[in-house]
Amino acid sequence: MQVALLAQTAKASAPASLDAAAPAAAAIFARFAPAVRERWDENFLYIESDGMPAHRLMVGITAWQQQVPIPQPYVGDNAWRIPLHPVPAAQPLSAKTHFFRGAIAIAANGVPIFNPIKNDGRTDTFLAGELDEFGGHSGRADDYHYHTAPLHLQKILGAGLPVAYALDGYAIYGLTEPDGAAVTGLDAFNGHTTPALGYHYHGSKTYPYLNGGFYGEVVERDGQVDPQPRARGVREATEPLRGAVITGFSSPRPDAYSLEYRVGTETRRVNYARVADGVWKFEFVDGGGSARTETYAGRAAGGGGGEPPRDGKKKRDAAPPPKEGVPARQPWMKVHALEMDANHDGTLTRDELAAEVERVFSGYDRNHDGKLTRDEYADGPGVRSAMGGFVKQHAEEIDGDHDGVITKAELMANATRMFDRTDANHDGKLSPEETALPPGYKATPPEAPVRREK
Repeated sequence: MQVALLAQTAKASAPASLDAAAPAAAAIFARFAPAVRERWDENFLYIESDGMPAHRLMVGITAWQQQVPIPQPYVGDNAWRIPLHPVPAAQPLSAKTHFFRGAIAIAANGVPIFNPIKNDGRTDTFLAGELDEFGGHSGRADDYHYHTAPLHLQKILGAGLPVAYALDGYAIYGLTEPDGAAVTGLDAFNGHTTPALGYHYHGSKTYPYLNGGFYGEVVERDGQVDPQPRARGVREATEPLRGAVITGFSSPRPDAYSLEYRVGTETRRVNYARVADGVWKFEFVDGGGSARTETYAGRAAGGGGGEPPRDGKKKRDAAPPPKEGVPARQPWMKVHALEMDANHDGTLTRDELAAEVERVFSGYDRNHDGKLTRDEYADGPGVRSAMGGFVKQHAEEIDGDHDGVITKAELMANATRMFDRTDANHDGKLSPEETALPPGYKATPPEAPVRREK
């Protein structure tokens, strides 16, 4: 019933160029062509975009991580996919306890939509001031995405079409039914079944804002829907800048952007532009007009950029260039993968990594309260392993919301990001070829003492 009604709507409202054989779900994405492109097979609708919407970005954010929007390659094998024949799940999963990583839906304009709750499992991004006037912000890979339903798209689509699709294949409508009737009887996932549409979700102005989980079947792996596209960052994730308010954003030319923000009475800017494929040049302009430039080509170990931390702590020095004949420093996951290879077959799987995170977290969590405080991970007996040493040495990076404690979700998210960067063929395991080290490379022992800045 849902497909039949959508097919009628699509026929009436889709562009004439839309193939008559196109799935009904393609209608909303066709409205944003050519920026959004679709293709399909008998099971899935594939959505391609660069994740950059036509509206103004980032303005209104009052809790900023210093990330900025950069176009993403959501194309080809890295496209979004929507099931064309959604199936109710035997055990629906709630977004209150699952899916703290990655997207849970895709908006009609090709922008992914993440769980409104951060990966700490408790922070509402909207209430925390982390979202712009359209409900979006940039993630750790400088990837723009929404965290609330894109209700503003109804001005383009009208009330008769969904504004997004959840990754289980069910549509997400706006605040009313397609005929303008009030929405009633929503379940815990912000969805319900009607005679006209079958099961579907609705956006709302309060939590859960969109689908509060999945009524339909999805596969969850490492805290996110699997598979789904990967964002490609060009620099390491940056730190929060306390007191910053984003006041302006513009694009003076294709692949060039300028973000303006205010700290106290000082107005600053980040100007950045693509200078080659995968290479971006950033200019950081302070309130006095002085500028500092950085060029990024992929994620370099120890990289950074953006404004330095404003909490009185020194910025970590960049790693010195390697000496002649000495192998360059290698990624942590690549160096220590075999130490977490539980069955010693030479390959580290995601499940083995998750088991190691669980073991290390439990080893540090002496009071079993589900969070690690400094006295547990820094001053206690420790956990003698590579991952245990990583927690000691990189606690500030793991603590994603900078509240002074580490949750299991934060540790898992950090470990998984390192795993994914090393997993070159994206098969969910690190092979001997992917973790091979240069001849003569020596790793720092995981029990090495932690150097603390004074």
